[in-house]
Amino acid sequence: MTAGRILVVEDDATLGLSLQQRLVLEGFTVRWARSAAEADAALKGAAPDIILSDIRLPDGDGETIMRRHFERFGLVPVIFMTAYGDIDQAVRLVRDGAVDYVSKPFDLDRLVETLQGISRRTSSGPQVGAAFSGSDAMRKIGATLMRAADIDLPVLILGETGTGKEVAARYVHEAGSRKTLPFVPVNCGALPAELADSLLFGHERGSFTGASGMHRGFFEEADEGTLFLDEIGDLSPVLQVKLLRVLETREFRRLGGSETRKFGARLVCATNKDLGAMVAEGQFREDLWFRINVIACKLPPLRERQEELPSLLESFASAAAARLGHGNIVVDAAAHEAAKRHRWPGNIRELINRVDRAVAMGDGHVLSEAELFPEGLVATDTGLGSTPDVNATLADVRDAAERAHIKAALARADGSPKEAAEALGVSRTTLWEKMRRLNISPDDN
Repeated sequence: MTAGRILVVEDDATLGLSLQQRLVLEGFTVRWARSAAEADAALKGAAPDIILSDIRLPDGDGETIMRRHFERFGLVPVIFMTAYGDIDQAVRLVRDGAVDYVSKPFDLDRLVETLQGISRRTSSGPQVGAAFSGSDAMRKIGATLMRAADIDLPVLILGETGTGKEVAARYVHEAGSRKTLPFVPVNCGALPAELADSLLFGHERGSFTGASGMHRGFFEEADEGTLFLDEIGDLSPVLQVKLLRVLETREFRRLGGSETRKFGARLVCATNKDLGAMVAEGQFREDLWFRINVIACKLPPLRERQEELPSLLESFASAAAARLGHGNIVVDAAAHEAAKRHRWPGNIRELINRVDRAVAMGDGHVLSEAELFPEGLVATDTGLGSTPDVNATLADVRDAAERAHIKAALARADGSPKEAAEALGVSRTTLWEKMRRLNISPDDN
């Protein structure tokens, strides 16, 4: 069994041959390109699992190879070999999506270990191209998450509701060495106040009325795997203190227990709130924010990923059709255009929900604009009248559009916030918060 396919791009014959021979012995399938032109020709075929490239080549450079590769295949790991004078460029390329760089002369044994580790992650982990290859921004986020996968530091994922924060958290888990261990997701906003301690840390029998047996909490269930605290901005002040102590001591106790237990899991947090603003307002502990905000990435909302919409729409439609046994499906041009005009307040989650509903309720062969937006494109209307108010702020325009879209969803759901939330692709808690902020009543339709 091979360890993976590596494209080695190196014009130095001695070094190139040495790398090829050693990597073949280690179980890799190796293609050696001696120039940028040869590398470009190699990349017109099947995508390699890893690219190991010199930065300076007689007819080009490694940066051009990387960018052409990203255009064709999305983000597949790239490691650069560089001379001392090119280190600044190598560092910049890592920021732009490369996985790592090694300085010549390098330790071949350590390089082999690095390549083997990357091969293990990419062969058994999630496919980066599926979620993190649609745009430059998503490729950079994918690169950050991949580099963070085996760095044992907290990760903070930011983004609006529905942007895929849990998908990103699972990628961090599955791309790293903990992938075979538990991944435990916890919605902090859904923790009942009276049971939060027990749910998080567990309890011993008799620790409170109704505690008829021992219970292992989420911290204990995570074991040595990954604990994902979603919507951490909703964590109560008391639990913020307790979480901070666990992170500082790496220990906790079950409720009513005296035995100290080790917390060995990797922590990944996510929120749709501005934690910095919450710290300034005294709603979130600054010391906890510093603890969790070590490696951070922000997922862009769907309305800022216009170039990805066509492929996402087609992909989700095909997946829904296959799941429902409808065979091939075509998204018509009008549906594509309508999707571009829509603001997508529910982001990826809303897109999936709309596509699933359209495929399920349609004829299963063509997905039309009317099926994707049966209520019409209400969300594109600013709600400020046919003549734009030149004195309106961008916040006014955004709120008016969101208000109109939520009211339309409530009308379709006969005033049921639960059904409206499902249609919008958001949680009921999020919908209630938006309704309260925008002064919307379930009867306003």
